[in-house]
Amino acid sequence: MTDKELRKLKRSELLEILFYLQKEIEKIQQENENLRKQMDSISAASAISNEDIARIAKAVKYELKGGAPNNPSSKKKK
Repeated sequence: MTDKELRKLKRSELLEILFYLQKEIEKIQQENENLRKQMDSISAASAISNEDIARIAKAVKYELKGGAPNNPSSKKKK
């Protein structure tokens, strides 16, 4: 809607538009909050600690050196 069209509207019509826009803002703010909560829970669930990374790195290094004797995946096939 252009400025010219807005100027021609009656007060009641302008108030109706304001009311509708306020409802839209509230709806979008609620959606935004819900998405932030989802993002936070996903982030918390997928976070890997430094200890986990160190354990993974150690396991990879160990596997690259030949692996553990009791680990079936590290046994060489004949």
